[in-house]
Amino acid sequence: MPGLNASLYLGLTGIQAQQSALNVVGHNIANVNTPGYARQRADLSSNQALVEGQVYFGTGVSLNTVQGIRDRFLDLQIYREVARQSGANERYAGVDAVSASLGDTSSTGIAAQVQAFFQGFQEVSARPEDGALRASLIGKAQNMISGLQARYRLLDEQRESANFSVSSLVAEVNTLTDQIAQLNKRIATEGTRGEDNDARDQRKTLTDKLASLVGIHVFEGSQGEYQITLDSGSAVLVSGNTSYDLKASPGGPALDNYLKVESVMGSTLVDVTAGIQDGQLGAKLDLRDNILSGFQRQLDELAAGVAGRVNLLHRAGFAADGVTTGNDFFQSGVANGADGLPVSISAASFYKGMVNTLSVNSAVSGNPMLVAAARIAGVRGDNDNAKDMASLQTTGLTVDTTGDGVGDTGPFSSFIGSLVNDVGTKSQAYEVQSATQQNLVAALQAQRDRISGVDLDEEAAHLMTLQRGYQASARFISVINQLTDQLVNQFGR
Repeated sequence: MPGLNASLYLGLTGIQAQQSALNVVGHNIANVNTPGYARQRADLSSNQALVEGQVYFGTGVSLNTVQGIRDRFLDLQIYREVARQSGANERYAGVDAVSASLGDTSSTGIAAQVQAFFQGFQEVSARPEDGALRASLIGKAQNMISGLQARYRLLDEQRESANFSVSSLVAEVNTLTDQIAQLNKRIATEGTRGEDNDARDQRKTLTDKLASLVGIHVFEGSQGEYQITLDSGSAVLVSGNTSYDLKASPGGPALDNYLKVESVMGSTLVDVTAGIQDGQLGAKLDLRDNILSGFQRQLDELAAGVAGRVNLLHRAGFAADGVTTGNDFFQSGVANGADGLPVSISAASFYKGMVNTLSVNSAVSGNPMLVAAARIAGVRGDNDNAKDMASLQTTGLTVDTTGDGVGDTGPFSSFIGSLVNDVGTKSQAYEVQSATQQNLVAALQAQRDRISGVDLDEEAAHLMTLQRGYQASARFISVINQLTDQLVNQFGR
C-alpha cells in the first residue's frame, strides 16, 4: 500500500502539471494579438497505476503534450482562396487604371475622334476645292492618331509597371519558400508529431503570405512537412526541407523583351511564366501578357482597319489637280496587303505596333491639295471618292481580327463599342470577383479564428480552473506534510 511519501509525489505531480498548463494559458494570452497564432491546450493524462496485490493505486498526473488547435484542411483551403483573392484584386486594379481612358465617351474619346476624322471627309466632299477643309481633315486625322497613341502609351506604362513588379515579387517568393523549408526541417526533428506548435504557426503565417504572392497548392506530408507547388503544378517550390527558387530572366521578343519566370531545379531552368496563374505575381503576368496587351491588340486592329480601308480608296482616287493619284493617306511601319489592309510578318502578332507607327502621309500632310477627293481623273470638283471614304464609318467588315488581311467585323463604331464594353466588362468582373473572394477569405478566416483563435474569456475560465487545481494540490501536500510531521513527532520518540 502506498505510503505518505507516495502521497507527497501525487501532490507534486499535480502541482507540476497545473503549473505547466498555466504556462500554456499564459502563452495563449500573450499571443492573443499575434497573427497566425493557433491557441494551445495542455493535454493532461493520469500516470500509470501502481499495483499492490489486487489493488491499483494512481500515481498522479503528467503533461502529455501541448496541442495546437487548428484545422489543417481549412488552412489549405485558405491558402488557395487567398491566392485567388489577391489575383482578382490585382487584375481589377490594373484594368481600372486604364478603364477611364479607354472608356472615354467625351469629345476626346476614341469613338468621337474616329467619327470626327470621317466627318472631315464628309466636309471635304461638300467643298472639295476648299484647302482649309482639306487641312482640317488632316488635323482631325492627326488628332485621332494622337488619341490612339496616347492610350497605347498608357497601356505600355501599365505593362511596364507590371513587368517591373515581377523581379521584386519573385525575390519575395524565394525568401518565403526558403523560410518555409527551414521550418519544415525544424518540424521534422520534433520529438513527438505536433509538438512544435509555434513552428507550425510561423509556417502557416509565411504560407499565407506566399499565397498572396503566387498561386499555390499545399500538401501536408506524413511527417507534417509542407509540399508546395505552383497552382498549375508546373513547378515545385518547397519539398520537405528543400526550397526551389524562381528566377526572373529576360524573355526576349516573344514576351516583348519583358521578364519571364523560370523554375531553378539544380542546373535546369524551366520556363513557368504561363503556369503562374494567381496571386499578385500571376495577376501581374496576366495583365502584362494577356489583358493589357489584348487591349493594345484591339487598338492596333482598329488603326489597321482605318488606315487600310482609307488607303485602299485614297490610292485609287485623284488629287485636286485631277491628275495625281496612287498616294496613300496614311503611312506606317506595317506593310499593306493586296486589299489595302496592313498585314504583318507573323500571324501571331498581326498588326502589332500599328498604332505607334501610324501617321499621315508626309506628302499629303505637307500639301492638303493631294487629298484624293475625286474618283474620276480630270473632273474638277469631283467629290465621289471623299464621299466613299466618309461612308467607311458605317461600312461593315472593316476591321480584321484574325490577321488574314480580310475584314471580319465592323463598322468602326461597333468595334470601338466592343472595345469599351470589353474594358468595362473586365473591370466589373474583376471587381465583383475581388469582392466575392474577399468575403470568402474573410469567412474562412473567421471560421479559422473560431477554431484556432484565442478567446480571453475562455482562457480566463481555464486560468481559474488551473489555479484551483494548483491550490488544491498544494493543500494536499500541506495535509500530507502535517500527517508526516504528526507521525514523526508522536511515534518517533
